[in-house]
Amino acid sequence: MPQGVRRRLASGVVLAAVAVAVVYAVRGFGPQSPEKAPAFREKGPANAPVVIAEFSDFECPACRAAEPTVRQILSLYGSRVRFVFKQFPLEKIHPWALQAALDAECAGREGKFWPFHDLLYDHQDDWVYAKSPKDALLSFARKAGLDPAKVKACAEEPGILASINADIAEGNRRWVGATPTFFINGKRFVGMEQLAGLGVPWIDRILKEKK
Repeated sequence: MPQGVRRRLASGVVLAAVAVAVVYAVRGFGPQSPEKAPAFREKGPANAPVVIAEFSDFECPACRAAEPTVRQILSLYGSRVRFVFKQFPLEKIHPWALQAALDAECAGREGKFWPFHDLLYDHQDDWVYAKSPKDALLSFARKAGLDPAKVKACAEEPGILASINADIAEGNRRWVGATPTFFINGKRFVGMEQLAGLGVPWIDRILKEKK
């Protein structure tokens, strides 16, 4: 085979490999850039060997079902895990998910993101099926120690929506099509069953290799 042909073939192979790597990275199968979110939506040390990012929707029943597993994982692994919550409200099927996300961002500004987060999941049916879900959300803001009037005003600020839209755009780039979707050190797991059945062994593998 002439040398020029071999060079062209070799270049083609390299380009193909790069293209595959890019596709895999975009789809969440390859290494990702460090997971980022406002500090109030993160738990655990910055240098933890395992980083879990969850794209979630407060109105999503599957997200609520996954919550006990998430909490067990964080309790079990402690400081070895950093957890990052990403807002991914699916408005087309969950009409109040965006409002819940807006209120949660405002709760985060007041240092109450996690108490509000837990209340929304633990009592999901109580606000989703309330006569006025918007008012019910504000009542849970009060239970979390917040001033409902401040939360209501905050939720109308453009910057709050921009923060959520940034998460949605990131999720779309990473081919998130359902909630909850988890990325554990860049590897994708969708739903509670994958998180528990495949995600936990993956965490153990990472920690074993880090020893």
